Amino acid sequence: MKHSTVTPLDGAEHRLMTIRTDMKAKNIDALLVTHLPSIRYITNFSGSNASLFILKSKVLFFTDDRYTEQVKSELHAIKGLETYIERDPYKYAMDKNLLKGVLKLGADTGKVDYDTIVKLRKMFRPATITKANGIVQNATIPKTPDEVAKIRRAADIQANVFNQILPLIKVGVSEQDLAAEITYRGRMLGAEKEAFDIIVVAGEHSAWVHGRATQQKIKKGDMITFDFGFYYEGFASDVTRTVAVGAVSKEQRKVYDIVRHAHGTAIAAAKAGMTGKELDAVARDIITTAGYGDYFKHSLGHGLGIEVHENPGISFRNEKGRIPVGAVITIEPGIYLPGKFGVRIEDDILITETGCEVLSSGSSELIIVE
Repeated sequence: MKHSTVTPLDGAEHRLMTIRTDMKAKNIDALLVTHLPSIRYITNFSGSNASLFILKSKVLFFTDDRYTEQVKSELHAIKGLETYIERDPYKYAMDKNLLKGVLKLGADTGKVDYDTIVKLRKMFRPATITKANGIVQNATIPKTPDEVAKIRRAADIQANVFNQILPLIKVGVSEQDLAAEITYRGRMLGAEKEAFDIIVVAGEHSAWVHGRATQQKIKKGDMITFDFGFYYEGFASDVTRTVAVGAVSKEQRKVYDIVRHAHGTAIAAAKAGMTGKELDAVARDIITTAGYGDYFKHSLGHGLGIEVHENPGISFRNEKGRIPVGAVITIEPGIYLPGKFGVRIEDDILITETGCEVLSSGSSELIIVE
């Protein structure tokens, strides 16, 4: 097997080059980054407090004294990195004139609050503050081979847990009982934590798109949706399977087959250069043609990485954003019939030069447990 020679540091440097190219095009001299997942993509820092100033040839990294030792071993050795242990990074940067010569300071107004913007305007005059939304997030859509491997490992843990849970699905067991087993077994298999609140919804609850596990007991004839994932070394998986208990009705089988067809067709169609809307339409058109368009209540999928929901959105709303090679996205069509049941099937895929590769494992065939 051929191993990639691309290192995590290479990935960080490539992202910085992409960010700086975008900054130059927008005439931005320095970019403030406060979004912790974005900071981790660039520096590998996993703590709870940090900020960056990205300049043309330097990266100013700030954190507080709780992380003095952690940064010594964790930060990538990116070119021009300067590390500062300071409780008030903006005041320190102003006092030490670290942004000397900066005439336009970019900030992601979706991540930096208004009060901070006002503060920055006062502190770094004559620099103007300009909106710079999405510059870092767009640079982090393509994942490095190392990051893909971590997502795949997180997905493997999910698949192993799901296989362990199947024998535990019995009439009379509660949704919460199964959710608790998922949590425990995931941690035992090496997961850092759950990727999000575990979804185990049975019977009429399975028609709740983002329902949560309750004390409701499993009944014969229920459809049960399991939507869960785990973090492994900072990267998440997100996979959904729907199973039937004891028996399956004609309607349940019909709906399941429609969702499965939409899911498989979308995966087969996924390729670089498509917009989120175009890929969403592949699955949505199948479900709509089958007469269930009003019951597909959400986007087809989303980007996946350090955050469970990242760019690009695989959505009818994303008309312009194109999916690049290296993006990891979810494909998760669903049909939800109020008061009856719901079906969702979801896998994590990597967009490649020739199409896509499914990172999660396990069959999408309907499983009927006794």
